[in-house]
Amino acid sequence: MLLQRNAVLPLADAEPSVCALPLTLRPFVDTADPYGCGAQGFKVGGTPSWAQGPEHFRCACGADLVYVCQVPENMEFAVHPGQPVQPDGVDVGTYLLFLGNEVYFLACPDHCDPAAVWPVNQN
Repeated sequence: MLLQRNAVLPLADAEPSVCALPLTLRPFVDTADPYGCGAQGFKVGGTPSWAQGPEHFRCACGADLVYVCQVPENMEFAVHPGQPVQPDGVDVGTYLLFLGNEVYFLACPDHCDPAAVWPVNQN
């Protein structure tokens, strides 16, 4: 989403390294703990489970960016056969993206541009 500036369709070619998986969304109730953090794990929507405290950013258009989804720390992604082993990786056949850190994606609520997304990396 950060590299597809002005794109309107998904790429026709498959990603060469990391295996694509279907994304199944299930409704859940995400309640914040006393510190304002939501449930940990891979999730779309709800309340972020900030590892180091909330971070706030503003879009170039002036709107405050809002939380969209998160990838939990040390989440392994399967790779296609024949890919090199990731240095300092956890397991052969998987890659840790974002150095194994927890990543939160914030986006512009005004949809000023398809690339108006900001990753926040915490560990």
